[in-house]
Amino acid sequence: MKSVHEVCAITHVTRKRLYYYDHIGLLKPTRRVGPQKTKMYNAKAIARLETILKLQEAGLKIQEIHRILDAAPPLQKHLLKEAAERLYRERDSLNIKIRHMEELIAYADHTEDPADQ
Repeated sequence: MKSVHEVCAITHVTRKRLYYYDHIGLLKPTRRVGPQKTKMYNAKAIARLETILKLQEAGLKIQEIHRILDAAPPLQKHLLKEAAERLYRERDSLNIKIRHMEELIAYADHTEDPADQ
């Protein structure tokens, strides 16, 4: 069992973020101990946290992560594919915006006032 402080040190997650995950039900402490009801996390909870972090790094939203982690394995794969499709659409949209920006930059290069050079 690891304390909040230890989990934060191991995973490089802030206390605030860990408490937020608890608040929204994404990562509950395994148990609470002592008169202060100190939050403790077992290896399974820490592994779940590491999965949460990987999913966030992959660009998934908290709601998507929550649904994926709480789903049965066959549904998890389906939800991961849905999230990937969303990311592909976002990538395509960004590529269009980048192309438009490049066209605007090229246009600006050709319309510069010679006196400015």
